Amino acid sequence: MRKHIALLFLSTICVFVLNAQLKSPEEFLGYKIGTHYTPHWKIVSYFQYVANTLPATVKLLQYGETNEGRPLLATFIGTAEHMENLEAIRANNIRLANQAKDKMAAIEDGSPAIVWLSYNVHGNETSSSEASMLTLFDMANPANPKTKEWLKNTIVVIDPCINPDGRDRYVNWFNSVVGKQYNPRIDSREHREPWPGGRTNHYNFDLNRDWAWQTQVESQQRLKLYNQWLPQVHVDFHEQ
Repeated sequence: MRKHIALLFLSTICVFVLNAQLKSPEEFLGYKIGTHYTPHWKIVSYFQYVANTLPATVKLLQYGETNEGRPLLATFIGTAEHMENLEAIRANNIRLANQAKDKMAAIEDGSPAIVWLSYNVHGNETSSSEASMLTLFDMANPANPKTKEWLKNTIVVIDPCINPDGRDRYVNWFNSVVGKQYNPRIDSREHREPWPGGRTNHYNFDLNRDWAWQTQVESQQRLKLYNQWLPQVHVDFHEQ
């Protein structure tokens, strides 16, 4: 009995220490969000880090890749109980939308809402993916009581970058021309993005116009997963 209690205590301590060590984006990247533009691979690395640190409450799924080989990600965040039953929650949500192929009745009471957050469909609206890392940290951080309360009734899905090829085209250009001191003048080099710019994907297609037509690989892969979930809320983050 004492041995079991001791093992339980040590396990609790290990979980607590692991959770307490979750790094913010600033701690992980080495700079404050908003002071630098983050390349896509570093955004992917942070999402992988959080998922590996908190496997009970965060699940990272690569649902495809771009024309230039960059991964497309969906990150699921919820309580440990919800994450254990993630597939059952998905199947029930499809039944609630009357889209299920089986004849099972949907469970209406107690089913968590699905909130899907999409970032950076326009590659040169770069603050969007930076914000996705802050959102992930706040939603996943075990020390955040507000988001822990939200997740009791919600599954949050984060797609940190819908258009990685366009984003990196812009970020790589900007980081190559910006000086140590930012220049707010509109005619300065850092504000004069060369054609075709980072707004579009590899084939110069505006992915925000492709939700319906699905002519691009990013849209085709994303909508396949999206239609398997049919979230109650979808937010498409832009930069204005």
